[in-house]
Formats: sequence, C-alpha cells, structure tokens
Amino acid sequence: MAWLALVASIALQAVITALLGLSLTPADSLLLLAIAAAACALLGALAGRGNRTTSVARAPDRRALVSLNVWTAVSFVAFFLGVAVHSAAVVFTLEASFAPLAVIACSAVRAQRGGSEARPGPARWWAACLLAALGTALVVVLAQSDSVEMIALLVAAALGVIAGVAAGGVATVCRDLGRNGIGVGQVMAQRFYATWFLATTALLTLVPSGLLAPPALHVGLVGVAAFASVVVPLFLLQYAMQRLAPVSVTAALGTMPVITIGVELASGRAISFAVLLLALLIVPASLALLVTPHERKRTSSQPSTPSTRVSVANTPAAEGTCVYAHATAQPVGTNR
Repeated sequence: MAWLALVASIALQAVITALLGLSLTPADSLLLLAIAAAACALLGALAGRGNRTTSVARAPDRRALVSLNVWTAVSFVAFFLGVAVHSAAVVFTLEASFAPLAVIACSAVRAQRGGSEARPGPARWWAACLLAALGTALVVVLAQSDSVEMIALLVAAALGVIAGVAAGGVATVCRDLGRNGIGVGQVMAQRFYATWFLATTALLTLVPSGLLAPPALHVGLVGVAAFASVVVPLFLLQYAMQRLAPVSVTAALGTMPVITIGVELASGRAISFAVLLLALLIVPASLALLVTPHERKRTSSQPSTPSTRVSVANTPAAEGTCVYAHATAQPVGTNR
C-alpha cells in the first residue's frame, strides 16, 4: 500500500508540475506554495483530530518538527522557483539525482555518531554518485540543446540541487517520525508553517515593491493546481515516507525526470535522443539503490569469553539488530 501511494504521488506531481512549469511565473509559484501550505496544514489538522478520537496520539519531538519545517520550506521554495526560472525537467532531474546522495550521507553521519542507522555500504555510495553524475550529465545535454539563457539554467540547476538535498532531509525526518508512531495527519498539520510564512512574506513584499511581477494566472486556477500538484500528492507521499526507508523514497524519485521530459515532449518541445537516453538511464540507476546492501551496524564491541556459551538469539545485540532490520521494512508500533 505504501509503494502504491508513492507511485501515485510521483506520477501525479510530475505530470501536473511539468504542465504548470510551461506557464508558471515566480509570483505564481509563491502563490501556489502559500495556498498549498495552508491547505495541507488545515487538512492535516482535521485528519489528526479525527485520528485522536480513535487512538492515543503521540506528541512529536519538537526539534524534529522544526527541522522538518526548515527542510520542507527549502525544498519547496527552491523547487518551484526553479521551475518558474527555467523548466521542470532540469529541477526534477537534479532533485531526483541528489536526494538519494543526501539520504546516504545523512545515514553515514548518524552511523558515525553511534546512532541506530546502519552504515551505507560502498555499493550504495557508488550507486548514489552514479545517479548524481547521470543527472548532472542530463542537465548539461539539456543546456546544449536549449535556447534559454545560461544564467537562468544555472540558477535553476542550483535550485534543483538544493531542493534535492532538502528532499533527502525531509525523507529522513519523516521516517523517524513514522518509527515513533506519529500519524500522517499530525505531521502534515505542523510541517508547512515555515513554507507558508516564507511564500506569503515574499509574495506580500516583493510584488508591491515592484521587485516581482504580479501573478499571471487566476487565483482560482492556482488554487486548483495547488491541490492537484501539491496537496493530494503530498498526503500520499507523506503516507509512504513514514512507512518506507528514506533511500527507497528518494530512489523512486528517479522516475520523475522521465515523466517530466515525456510531458514536455508531448507538449511539442523538441527533445534530443541524448536527453531521452540519459533520462532512461537514471531510472535503473535509481532502482539500483534499492538492491545495494548496507553494512550491518556493530552493536557490541566486547568479545565473548571462551568459557561462556551464549545463545545468539537471546543476546541484546542480536535483538536490537533484528528489531532495526524489521523496522526498515515495516515500522513497529506506528499509529496512523
């Protein structure tokens, strides 16, 4: 069920955002973000209230919510501004290419600090670096076949990388909250405060001052687009992120560049064979992250004495390892 929600979320967001990217301005992007963030918070609060009537709600860690707000705001603002500056293909490609690398780096740091995360293996590092290299190569090929100014392309590319790193942070924090039994409604109700604040503040200050042109699309159309491209996909994505490993979620994002380029191709934009080939190569590189192993975390450094026979199944280290391995596929004690 979680994988089905993830696939539906990616397909819906990629198709609609690619179509919107053909006509979005920066002001339209900020308006869309403000509406979507407010709607997600409101609907999440309603869903969380309904959940509390049937089960005991757990209070999420405040530091986790603050970091989730920051990662979410950075991810969405960078992504939609990048789409408005250049195109969804460039931003989607770099976001999908660098998000898994951010997740793996975060796991390595946590393992180094003695946390419960397993250390990523060399194969997983190589797969993530290969994915980032393919995404960068795709953007370089797009730049050679595109008539848009190089400055706009570089800005969109930088925003895409930032959005990808932030998306990795979002996936990691959401997985932690899911393991702690925090419901989807609770997270959605409190995840978008910073996003709403940044989008609304920028819209109300930059447009009246003349630094940003007013929104070109009707507010009703932007509202419908916000629900179709952000609100509905995000509820599905949030459900998946709290049940799947972060590397699995970010690896699945590798299908976004293919979908986006396919939409732009169908809309009449000329796409070269090299672009199509690189976009298709990103998909197996992303899927390779799902099968590459990670190193098992060492839970005990004390050697067992030869005079004592200990059953492995009953040792605390083995129990902790089994619980962690089981939680990777299916969270224990979650309440949604």
